[in-house]
Amino acid sequence: MLYGIILESARDGVIVFHGDSLWKRIVHELNLPSETFQLFARYEEKILFDICECMANILHEGTSESYLEFFGEDFVRYFVNFGFDKILRVAGRTLRDFLFAIDQLHDSNRFTFPNMIQPLFHVTEENATGATLVYKSVRHGFARYAKGGLVAAARALFQENITMNILHDWSTPEFAHIAFWVQFNNIGFQPKRILHFPSLPNIKGETFFRVFPFSILMNSSLRIYCVGENLLHIFPDDTPLIGRPLDEVFRLIRPNIHVEWDKVLSYGRHIVFLMENRLPLRSGSSGKIQLKGQMKYLEHKNMLWFLCHPVLGSANDMISAGLHLSELNLFDSTSDILITGIHQEREIEEAIAKQHLWSIKLQESKKKLIEWRKRSERLLYSILPKHIAIMLQSGVRPNSICESHPLVTVLFAYLTDFKVLSVQLDPASTIQYLNQIINTFDEVEDNYDVFKVETKADASYMVVAGLTDRSHLTSIKRESSALSSLTDYTDEQDDGSTSAMKNPHGFHQTEIIAYLALDLLNASKSIINPVTNQPFKVKFGFHSGTAVGGIVGRTNIQYCLFGDTINMASRITTCGEDGRIHLSQSSYNYLVVDNRFTIDYRGQIEIKSKGIHPTYWLIDVVKPKSINVINKNPTQLRCPFTGRSTTELKLI
Repeated sequence: MLYGIILESARDGVIVFHGDSLWKRIVHELNLPSETFQLFARYEEKILFDICECMANILHEGTSESYLEFFGEDFVRYFVNFGFDKILRVAGRTLRDFLFAIDQLHDSNRFTFPNMIQPLFHVTEENATGATLVYKSVRHGFARYAKGGLVAAARALFQENITMNILHDWSTPEFAHIAFWVQFNNIGFQPKRILHFPSLPNIKGETFFRVFPFSILMNSSLRIYCVGENLLHIFPDDTPLIGRPLDEVFRLIRPNIHVEWDKVLSYGRHIVFLMENRLPLRSGSSGKIQLKGQMKYLEHKNMLWFLCHPVLGSANDMISAGLHLSELNLFDSTSDILITGIHQEREIEEAIAKQHLWSIKLQESKKKLIEWRKRSERLLYSILPKHIAIMLQSGVRPNSICESHPLVTVLFAYLTDFKVLSVQLDPASTIQYLNQIINTFDEVEDNYDVFKVETKADASYMVVAGLTDRSHLTSIKRESSALSSLTDYTDEQDDGSTSAMKNPHGFHQTEIIAYLALDLLNASKSIINPVTNQPFKVKFGFHSGTAVGGIVGRTNIQYCLFGDTINMASRITTCGEDGRIHLSQSSYNYLVVDNRFTIDYRGQIEIKSKGIHPTYWLIDVVKPKSINVINKNPTQLRCPFTGRSTTELKLI
């Protein structure tokens, strides 16, 4: 698990350097629960790796490892923006000092991030050109992240452009354990000046242990030689400590190393040690005390002195350890922290509870916002062609949109006996039956890659195919910065995939209209005219040709099509017959190419204001010559869009 500040910094880096739309697409592809992360909440480590992998797949440049290093570098920028740069700047005068103090920097955040499992950074060797930095962590795969953070910190704080190369990799299934060679101008690696201090009398051990009442003195075998009085009191009288191995009395929490003389001596130069009791305390078997401090090597005695203090965050910790305020050091702030913490603990708990409630409400509000945004987009896409809607969302003025379509196929459906209905019934009933008709047609039309242009009060229904193939659609989407997270990703995906789902066989637009007309004709037979108690009489007709489209009006805008193709399609429908599908010569020319339909020649028909033209009747889909294995009835055809058989359609 890792804290949300890591993931939130990654989110911020993606938005700053790659744009908000990329982050929203990542959220959609990974199905993340939210676009943001709570800084102090804990999340699965896998999320960060998934984000890196997703970026590599989307951008097609770099690898997941390189993006992990990028996030490490950007974390420093994000960390500084939160005001934590002061902590980094006081870590050391030089980059060398900073490398030695990394471990203490992590430790300083233990109250802010109490459950943080921090990595271990340990300088083992150095010279004038750099230092060997050993990285150890229970997390695998974060070495590149750590490398990026160190490179960025060196550049931001010390104006050093460092290089880091792997010297050794001792990683095991339990730990990531890597030695880096950090190359830089190590000006801090100089022979130290000899400072002359005034001669002072020797201090007795008794006096020293009174000053550090929790310290532990160990010999070269790491056996306890002497302990402070207060530390001695927290263990039962029948539990001797002197002479016991340190590892038998205490468990070393940090650094995560074997308790051996050479390792403790090496790490003790600049690593903060943290230990916890193994043996039961006087306060009970469940009592715990943690000691934190520094290992000091007494060269003239060949001993190690652990100068430490108890880690206490609350009064409960004191009770668990069996300690009292009078036993704490007066020269540090532990007692002040405890006393203040007792008073503020309740306030903090209430503040955390309120923050948690607000976070829950915020997430619920975001979900509702996304849902309403989806609804508004669905409504918008039902009113306008999708590419037109995207143009409006990107900021294009409605009245500036005008398009020329080289080829569209326009279908009209006229209810010839609707006037009888409107005369015989009251207005409410008329609207009810009209709505039933339109809903039935809409349900059928929704299965096709077409756009319903309009429905008029005289029960005429107009549909067009061929509007969605817009070559400039991709560039419009890239320029749009006003789209929502769902819009950004879904539009990019839907323009290809939605059309493919509604037109899986790649039919020509005229073929799509032909299939739709047959489906609408069969569906219309299910709608009964309450006046005649017979199915409504419907004429269908379509024509193919050029058209011009655009948005009309400043308020209550509407997408309209203009041109002779629309007039011709309307005339073709008017000249048709009830219960039949009439089509023009141009549409016929496109349909006969693949011979998918049964079409009868009607003859030379005079069309109002258009002269005499040859027209045709669309009868049905061509019957297959062989029996389909799945459809065992050779006479039962299925619409490639709806999947319904012609038998089913005729029974509707």
